[in-house]
Amino acid sequence: MQWKWKFSFMSGAFGIALGLFYILLLRAIAVQVTPPPDIMNEPYPDISTEQLCDEAGGRWVPNPSKETSSTAPVRIEDGQVVAYCQGPLKFEREREIQLEDSRQTSLLVFAIGGALAVAGALLWPVLAPIAPGLMVGGIVSFFITAVHVWMLSASIGRLITLVVIFAALAVAGLYAFRDKN
Repeated sequence: MQWKWKFSFMSGAFGIALGLFYILLLRAIAVQVTPPPDIMNEPYPDISTEQLCDEAGGRWVPNPSKETSSTAPVRIEDGQVVAYCQGPLKFEREREIQLEDSRQTSLLVFAIGGALAVAGALLWPVLAPIAPGLMVGGIVSFFITAVHVWMLSASIGRLITLVVIFAALAVAGLYAFRDKN
């Protein structure tokens, strides 16, 4: 069974639209599985006393005396050194954990979704009419995956990620546009 992708303005526009919709679909799945933290509309909690600071999960730093180390952090208000609450507070830590979980879920969803889209576009002849759109969606999801891995990896991991994704996309492109005689 031979099939060939045909490109025109209409098929290109349809392919781009389908690819972008596929990305939105993957993002919606990732947000439903592990939502990012809500936008914080509430004012910052009152942490002006030691008790309020402890309740919020912070660490109270008392007014430093002259006997303490000169390298200790201090807070100055109106020319006076004052005691303060040092964060991160409990709600800040919870937001960071939720944001990290959401990023990792998004990474997984985009990686799997991109692989399925590219594999479906290349290997399943029934999808030939929408294969360019799936390919665009898969490539963009690989790009988003690479950005997520880039943020999570150390320097050599970043290089390896780029090399692996470049090689995978190059092989997919060579397979998709080979001469099928």
